[in-house]
Amino acid sequence: MRAFALIAAIVVVAAAVAQKRVLFIGDSITDGNWGNSKYWNQPCSDRDLNDMNHIFGHGYMYLCASKLMAEHPGQYQFFNRGISGNTVQDLAARWQVDAVDVNADVVSILIGINDVMSVGAQNVDVQAFEYTYQTLIDRLKAKNANVKIVLGEPFCTLGSRVDTTGVNARNCKTLALAVKRLAEKNGAAFVPYAQMFEKLCADGSNNYWIWDGVHPTPAGHYKMFQLIYDYIK
Repeated sequence: MRAFALIAAIVVVAAAVAQKRVLFIGDSITDGNWGNSKYWNQPCSDRDLNDMNHIFGHGYMYLCASKLMAEHPGQYQFFNRGISGNTVQDLAARWQVDAVDVNADVVSILIGINDVMSVGAQNVDVQAFEYTYQTLIDRLKAKNANVKIVLGEPFCTLGSRVDTTGVNARNCKTLALAVKRLAEKNGAAFVPYAQMFEKLCADGSNNYWIWDGVHPTPAGHYKMFQLIYDYIK
């Protein structure tokens, strides 16, 4: 009887432990067609939140969620709120519903490449980017002072979507440095994706890791998963 009572007590305590809520938000790299989206920039509210076969999309976010949910049943709840094509301003426009209201314990943000691509050959407005990004962080902290924020370094490499003049790469580096500053300023974790891909592509194997200069291949997503995993768990 004592053994049975002890087991029952353990079950009750385990059930009472709140799930850790983990949010991934950003652009197409995070999106991965989650929620069985029907078009490239489909709003989160129009996606299927009950289709467990597509709930996390495909990519690094899916890999993180799969591993932690399998190894720690019932202890984690994951949310993918990536939308293809998003800039930091796009995030700001939907931040309340798609980020603040989720009230996550851990928030991973990866944004910047569309801010780079949208200005073409012009210099990216890093001050506006950094200012808007900071407001997003402030709003998360206002909701939950203990939220763990994980900032992903934006990245690109030579490929079909990236110019050969070096303008895209320079702008991406500028925003990467801005994200690093924000991480240091706000006590957030900084995930050096760009540095990782630079090393991986040093032998000229760009297309193996990032097939078009912007979007990682399955192998690239796995490397992203390996890099961010310890920041999320």
